[in-house]
Parts: sequence; C-alpha cells; structure tokens
Amino acid sequence: MATASSAAEAPAKSGGVLKTIIEGIPHSALFGLSLDSNSGSAVGAGGSIYETTDGGVTWKAVDKAPTTLAFLSVSRRGDKGIAVGQAGVVAVRDGSGWKISDSGVPARLLSVEMNSSGLAFAGGEFGTLLKSSDFGASWSSAAPDWASMASAEHFGTGEPMIYAVSVLDSGQITVAGEFGVMLRSNDAGATWRVLRPINPEAATLHALHLSPSGQNSYAVGQTGEMLISTDGGETWGKCDIATELNFLGVAASASGQVVVTGMRVMYRSENNGMTWTQIEEGDTKTDWYQAVRTETGSGRILAVGHAGKIIQIGG
Repeated sequence: MATASSAAEAPAKSGGVLKTIIEGIPHSALFGLSLDSNSGSAVGAGGSIYETTDGGVTWKAVDKAPTTLAFLSVSRRGDKGIAVGQAGVVAVRDGSGWKISDSGVPARLLSVEMNSSGLAFAGGEFGTLLKSSDFGASWSSAAPDWASMASAEHFGTGEPMIYAVSVLDSGQITVAGEFGVMLRSNDAGATWRVLRPINPEAATLHALHLSPSGQNSYAVGQTGEMLISTDGGETWGKCDIATELNFLGVAASASGQVVVTGMRVMYRSENNGMTWTQIEEGDTKTDWYQAVRTETGSGRILAVGHAGKIIQIGG
C-alpha cells in the first residue's frame, strides 16, 4: 500500500497537452481530487492525502494519515474537507487537520461531495447513500426505495453501486451509478425523482459534471458512455465517442474546455463538447487517470491516477 510520503514534487514535464505536477512510486495510486479555489486535496491508496494552497500548482503530503485504508473520493470547501473510501471509512478536515468520522456503514464508499453550507452526500456499494448536514461530522441514510426501482427479472438491480454524487450550493443533489441510474433531490434527500431509470442493459455511470451556469453538463461511464445535458441534467442525450474503453472522470471549465479521463483513454474538447480529440501523449493509452477537476479561479483542469500522479491538462 502507498503511504503519504510515496510521492514528491516532480519536474514539470510536458509533451504538449499534459504536465506532470506530482509523481510517486509505480504501486502508489490517487483516486480522488477536489479543488475549491486555492484549497484542494488529493487522496488515494494507503490513506494518502495531499494538499494544495495555491490552486494545485504545488502539493504537500499530509504527514500523518488518519487511516491506512484507501480513500476513493474527496470533497473540499475552503478549509473543510471530507474523504471516503474502503470499508465505509470517512475522514473530515477542519482547521486542526484530518480525523476519522463514523459513517455507520461497512460498505465501500465510492463518491462524496459537499456544498459550502456543509450539506454532504456519499454514495457507495449495494445502494449505499449517506447524508451529512454538518460537514461530515455525523451521517444518516438517505437511500431511496431501491427495490421499487429494480428490475424483477434481474438480480442485483435493487442495490446499484453509486459512483457519482453532485451537491450544488443551491441544495440540489444528483447521484448516478450502476445500470445507468440517475436520481435527483431538491429537498436534501427526503424525496428522490428518477432522471434515468435502472436499466440492466445500460452502461454504468462513473462520473458527473453538472454545470450551475447554464453550460453543458456531462456524465461518463463504462464502454465509452458519454451523455451531455443542456438543461442542468434534467434530460440527457448520448454523445458517440469512438472507444469501448471505460471512462472514469469528467470535468469542464467556463472557457469550454472539457476533459474525460479513463482506463487507457483520455479525451478533450475545447468547444463545450461539440468536437472531441483523443489525447495520446505520455501514458494516457497505457495507464489510467480517475478523478479530474477544474480549479475554479484559473479554470485549469487537473487529474489524478496511477503511480500517485497529479497532472494538468491544457493551459
């Protein structure tokens, strides 16, 4: 397992589009990334946590990780943070650093996001969906009645994996995951409505980027699944990309740049998803990058992945 000291600042390397900021040992890995203006965190294997105070230009490892379990997702709002991962582990950040919080569940947690008011949702395996109203200090179940949405003819559809969570400052929550399911709540998870129903034949959705500004929103997943919405995620259309490889992350900037990361694949658009170019430089066709996020101040897009890497895509 990697530790928080397994990666270091790397000389900037760029063959065109990509620039490596951090690179660790071959067996280290980073899975989650969150940027909130100058503040940000990246998390991964062995409980590793890295932090930035300059918008992702430089990163420093947290000296004492609160767990050796892998963190799979992280969300930052100013000096507050929540990281989630294996065996239901949750760690919260305040001014004194990171400490463990009790999620109350043993299920692996795959995604987390909170807004500036401290409303947070975490999704995971077997339909797990948790809610916190206090920046992650306490948690309760917010799962809908999955059984009522399941296919009676297909085992397991009543416990979909929840890979993506979006929590806007408006209080709107959107979750997505296995069997292409996507739900939305406008009342802090008290009730849910179906945006995309459980479909045993649909590709799993791994990541969401929902734009609160009227720009395009994106959802990506297995076998090159890419969906685009022009109405904030209420309705979705399929965008055909020439790949069967799995997409793991998506992010977009106000300037129209969109980046999709995945397993041995990375795509970029510079015109709000109208056209796409595959990024083939470096290790993008041989390794993986997972979480990808936009730094809100500069609009730069960063991603994390294999070998404990943090990279920048584009200018």
